[in-house]
Amino acid sequence: MGPELNDDPRGSLSPLTRMLIGLASAVAVLAGMRVAAPILGPVLIALMITLAWSPGSDWLRRHGWRPSLAALAGIVLGITVIALFVVLVWISLIQLQGKLPDYQPRIAALQEVVQQQLADLPFDTSGIWTSEILQPGAIIGYGLTLIRRLTQTAGNMLLLVLLMAFMMIESTRFPQKMYKAMGSRSTTVANLTRFGESIRSYVAINAVFGLIAAVINTVFLLAIGVDFAVLWGVLSFLLSFVPNIGFMIALVPPAMMALVEFGFTRSIIVIVVYTVINFFVDNVIKPRFVGATVDLSPLVVVVSLLFWGWLLGPMGALVAVPLSIGVKFFLESFEESMWIAHLMSDAGPKPVVINANPSPDGG
Repeated sequence: MGPELNDDPRGSLSPLTRMLIGLASAVAVLAGMRVAAPILGPVLIALMITLAWSPGSDWLRRHGWRPSLAALAGIVLGITVIALFVVLVWISLIQLQGKLPDYQPRIAALQEVVQQQLADLPFDTSGIWTSEILQPGAIIGYGLTLIRRLTQTAGNMLLLVLLMAFMMIESTRFPQKMYKAMGSRSTTVANLTRFGESIRSYVAINAVFGLIAAVINTVFLLAIGVDFAVLWGVLSFLLSFVPNIGFMIALVPPAMMALVEFGFTRSIIVIVVYTVINFFVDNVIKPRFVGATVDLSPLVVVVSLLFWGWLLGPMGALVAVPLSIGVKFFLESFEESMWIAHLMSDAGPKPVVINANPSPDGG
């Protein structure tokens, strides 16, 4: 009597083997994402912007506009805003690149002051200042290299604009197409709808309150005379999408600029005022208008910033939280991985109400 054949393909594999195959598949996917990061990053950024921008086109359609005209209005407005934003950043970076060498004597004078203060310490600190990387000329060179790279990035935003335009056109038809393709699987449609709403809420809320904080920061920097205040305000807005550490990164350039221009006192003032503004906006104003829009534990948020930043570069840090929200929604779709989604959650397991009969237009 011959051996019986097992119809279940999983029966011939042990749990450990299946786990190793799953891990190997995940590594292969992540390796492909890392190679495709220059393309994948702009695609994800454009997708986030489109999700946040789509309610405007929906509002126009509900008020009698044809879908094509509503989409066109959203595209024109979105492209105009992004174009103005890119031009502003590009011009500011060019100006900073031209003026940066003028700061070299101030950096040298500042280093002399610090060196004199450190000379009173009971141990020898003179060796610190002999390092090549701390020479004023080297510091200026590092700054110029960074600015050139940022300028090139700002000049390559055409891909982002084109992607966003096509995504906005597709967004007018996508809900109907998704419903027709997955109408018999209403839970999948509902999960995708909830995911889109979560991403839209996260992006819109952070954009509004990030803009408020950025405007206040810019006005403050202009008032005390820090150079390139508008550029630092734009940086503050961008990094408002990077939780926890984004504020600290955005604080460094204006604080260093104030230190080089005016000395330690004004630099400390910038640090204190920035901290107060950030705390007030994020912890006093924002909770009055919104609830918990991101159900991710603080540890998951920090780890996601490191992971997606490593995988996709700087753009990965900007979309780290939306991507982690997407991973959590994906894990919630399968009973085998539900426990991982619960561990990622800030509140833990909780009942989820799903609309079993979503309308074709996603409403």
